[in-house]
Amino acid sequence: MFMRGPHDPIRIERAEGPWLYASDGHKILDAGAGAVVVNIGQGRREIAEVAARTIAKLDYIVPVWTSPEREKLVERLTRWTPPGLARFYFTSGGSEAVEAALKFAILYHKARGKQSKSKIIGRRFSYHGNTIAALSAGGSSRRADYEHILLDWPKIDPTYCYRCPWGKTYPSCEIDCATALEKEILKQGPDSIAAFIAEPMMGSSGGVVPPIKEYWPKIREICTRYNVLLIADEVMTGFRLALGGAQQVFGIDPDLTCLGKIIGGGLPCAAFGGKAKMMDLLAPLGPVYQAGTLSGNPLAMAAGIATVRYLAGHAVEVYAGLEKETAAVAKGVAAAARDAGIKVETNRAGSMVTWFFTGAPVTDFATAAASDTEAFGRFHRAMLDQGVWLPPSQFEAAFLSTAHSSADIEFTVEAARKAFASMLAARN
Repeated sequence: MFMRGPHDPIRIERAEGPWLYASDGHKILDAGAGAVVVNIGQGRREIAEVAARTIAKLDYIVPVWTSPEREKLVERLTRWTPPGLARFYFTSGGSEAVEAALKFAILYHKARGKQSKSKIIGRRFSYHGNTIAALSAGGSSRRADYEHILLDWPKIDPTYCYRCPWGKTYPSCEIDCATALEKEILKQGPDSIAAFIAEPMMGSSGGVVPPIKEYWPKIREICTRYNVLLIADEVMTGFRLALGGAQQVFGIDPDLTCLGKIIGGGLPCAAFGGKAKMMDLLAPLGPVYQAGTLSGNPLAMAAGIATVRYLAGHAVEVYAGLEKETAAVAKGVAAAARDAGIKVETNRAGSMVTWFFTGAPVTDFATAAASDTEAFGRFHRAMLDQGVWLPPSQFEAAFLSTAHSSADIEFTVEAARKAFASMLAARN
């Protein structure tokens, strides 16, 4: 048992494969994939070795300047991401990549003589990072306190954030998302909307809810019709759902894409990219300025190259293995809940899974929000007591990596059985 008080921090000294090793001697199975950063396991030797070789040849980490490593990672990203992504600009984190993409979208229209296109539409309850602009674009109810800060945001229209609901044409939605987007564009005026930003599927602000097949083609058609840039936030899903990300899985054709997490191989790295005709507007080729002192530093680039090279070289086994093992753990935990008589609804997409504590299907944020969050909290704490770490919110996805073995899956399912049993015992 791994009993802790509610405010006791867990200090991790090292990690290997799917396991985290705490400073107090406890060993914890990571079902969060290092906050989505790894999908081939912690402590990979080939990544550590390439990082060490990179450090050894540098007198110091050279800021600002382009490096061979940066060019190599760009080449690999453009080779393995969907063909519409021709160029990338690196940042140091996903939040920064999203903010840069939002700024770029507005300045792109300005560079083309569309001065008034300064508003961004974000899908309601999405999460796009921890900047003021990104928090407001998502408009998550958990982050509502940030919305008032928009009034003081100096570079973007104060009416910046308009939110569309997410989901299909469900009873809980008055209208479907594509129709909602078009109505909002027409309401605000097509000449004022610079871009629409969305995650390819719900994952970080409502739990796993994939889109229906018709959703993205309709969104693409609407954005094209009204000259609104389509920004896909793949910070979470890029290189996780497939080598080509969620764009490959759901058939998305965005103008701009944000990547992060996995592409840094465990080091701080993210990027935004798009079609060549757009990215040519970035300095020094064009008038749109973007810079970051440590963005694209050689160490992060080297780790990213090693990660992307491994994923590309083992794509079939990596993604088939993630699909198989995640399906097994999703089914096993759901069965454990059913055997305990606890209502749990399971949603999964590839190696992303959410167990919602509700007895009804979860098809959008409204149905996700009907979950018993206190029950999830008890489950989270009980799983940690059993040595399994889950992301600490009902409205986030759990993630597996290729390092999770069948034995690790069995360990997780057995931990869930014990966790549900302890929940029942506490209730009685």
